[in-house]
Amino acid sequence: MSAFVCDACAPSVTPLQQLLGRVRHSHRLFAVHWELTYRCNQACAHCYLDVQPPKRAVREAPGATEQNELSTAECRRVIDEMAALGAFSLVLSGGEPLLRDDWAELAAYARARYMALRLFTNGTLVDASVASRIAQLHLCTVEVSVYGADARTHDALTRVHGSFDRAIRALRLLREQGVRTVMKTPMMRQNVGQFRGMQALAGELGAQFHHDASITPSANPRLNPLQFRMTEDDLRAYYRQTLEPSRGSLVANVPLAATPDRRPCGIGTSAITIDPYGNVFPCLEVRLAAGNLRQSPLREIWERSGLWAELRRLTLEELPACRACDLAGYCTRCHGLAWQIDGDLRTASSENCRQARIRKEVLEEFNRSVQA
Repeated sequence: MSAFVCDACAPSVTPLQQLLGRVRHSHRLFAVHWELTYRCNQACAHCYLDVQPPKRAVREAPGATEQNELSTAECRRVIDEMAALGAFSLVLSGGEPLLRDDWAELAAYARARYMALRLFTNGTLVDASVASRIAQLHLCTVEVSVYGADARTHDALTRVHGSFDRAIRALRLLREQGVRTVMKTPMMRQNVGQFRGMQALAGELGAQFHHDASITPSANPRLNPLQFRMTEDDLRAYYRQTLEPSRGSLVANVPLAATPDRRPCGIGTSAITIDPYGNVFPCLEVRLAAGNLRQSPLREIWERSGLWAELRRLTLEELPACRACDLAGYCTRCHGLAWQIDGDLRTASSENCRQARIRKEVLEEFNRSVQA
């Protein structure tokens, strides 16, 4: 997660955003999000993944079927292929990536190829020894998921007693080792009332606090993460805190112009997601496979799959429900949410529409209070 200041609220373009703009225009692979495993030692109620038990075999033979995780050798080959394409940013996630006994080996291999590396973890497996090992890898950040300001809230969502204490321990240990840390939180009905408490907790731990209003749906009909979404009243309370100009989250109350060629999302231009079995997707939300790394090299998938060209056409001009919408300038439209919740990449995303409408309401409240 990031600070989640959307295009509608961003006051200026940073040098990194300028670089990403050039990369996206040229269809250069820049960023990879790699789910190393779907095994996890938690059972989070809001998780969009159908996670597997922790004790599933860690390393599979190189010739194993696609139901098995990529082996260490296969992962090293994939990292080489990423580097050959010029990929710079790599996220290692899961499941819980630290359940793979080769996580540090793969991280070191990627760092040796000059990749900027981030690690997403629930923190429960980070003891003093692991924290020291992470510090030696010189990662950009380690992002630890925390779901509440207290153990009662967090543990109820992870469904593992003691998980809050271990996550906080991880953040403290990593900070002691000089590792840059992020405490990241998906905002839900269960924790939105603790926003200020979580913000204060992150400050106490010396961690950045990243939070997000969206909950990712699941492809598995057995799972229903959307039941944890914030209500409209919750969203109003959340935006009144996160969009408050005096806190620096919003510099200008005037949204950016929603021009027809504007891309609400950079999908298909510079980033991919890889699952534990080598399937390549445009992003975490859009699980349309462009290919499989056991069947084709990454370069072939990146340069020859027709999926990328289709996704790059998703400008406002190609989105009939969005191009004339008066909320477009306030919207953080996600094609994946439109696809998963509303059934079409090109239709309006009902969840993003809901958020945009309430964001606009809150910004108008601020404007009225300034003018009064």
